[in-house]
Amino acid sequence: MEENPKPTPPTSSESPAGEVAPAPQGEPAVREEAPAEAAGPILVDDLLKSGDAEEAESEPESPALDLQRAASILESLLLMSSEPLSVDKARQLLGDITREQFNEVHVVLQAKYPPESSGILVERVAKGLQFRTNPANQEHIRKLFDVRPPRFSRAALETVAIIAYKQPLTRQEIEQIRGVDCAGSLKTLMERRLVRVVGKKDVPGKPFLFGTTREFMEVFSLGSLSELPSMREIEEYLASSSATAVEAGRPGIDLTPAASPEGAATTENPPVEASSVENAPVQDAPPEIGPDEAAPNEGSGSPDGD
Repeated sequence: MEENPKPTPPTSSESPAGEVAPAPQGEPAVREEAPAEAAGPILVDDLLKSGDAEEAESEPESPALDLQRAASILESLLLMSSEPLSVDKARQLLGDITREQFNEVHVVLQAKYPPESSGILVERVAKGLQFRTNPANQEHIRKLFDVRPPRFSRAALETVAIIAYKQPLTRQEIEQIRGVDCAGSLKTLMERRLVRVVGKKDVPGKPFLFGTTREFMEVFSLGSLSELPSMREIEEYLASSSATAVEAGRPGIDLTPAASPEGAATTENPPVEASSVENAPVQDAPPEIGPDEAAPNEGSGSPDGD
């Protein structure tokens, strides 16, 4: 009796999709999968959008700022601060808030002290914030402390104005603008802490360079030196006071900071005593005056003024 022959496997390497291809003896069979359809090309914009969406989902939303609570904290800080509180320091104490959020808090606190009905104002002074009394009540405050308002001589006002607009500059440069000696005025301004030595000019003799102080901005209620009036505004004010018209195209004093072609200032030095002004090295300077002598060209009044 003849045996039926065993069926031989197909010799072709190709097999229908989904069928198990025969494997050699001792090896597991492998199912061949049909190739997936090719997807369309992925655009770079799609990848960027998906990345941005993932980052937006992962970043937690910043909590909303309680303006009333922040204004209350800022009010306490200003009340306890003996000097103007800088904006950066205030932002840090309020929880590292942004400048936009700080401006909103400032507006809320200002609304609590309107100038029309409040005796206290929140003002920007010396690049910071400070509680200040309403100027409308200054006469009553003077009666409380029984003090006279600070006064300056004309020479001192001219000197501090030149320094404010042209700083930093040397004593010789001040005297070239004024035309007279300014040692007495500089001594007075330094004693009142309105002017200080900010460095030395890099020229032979190393003369001192003078500039304004933080107290200067507090006394004159300036947030920064950029708030100083321009020459045009000064002329219009003088014209309105004297009822005279301002001439068009009238040449005025250049109030822009002057360049120093001879040399630049060195590293800023700490403030020095007012008595050192008389010993400041100046080229071709007129005879110096003592601390108790009056400048002969600055009027008959005392350096401090009346």
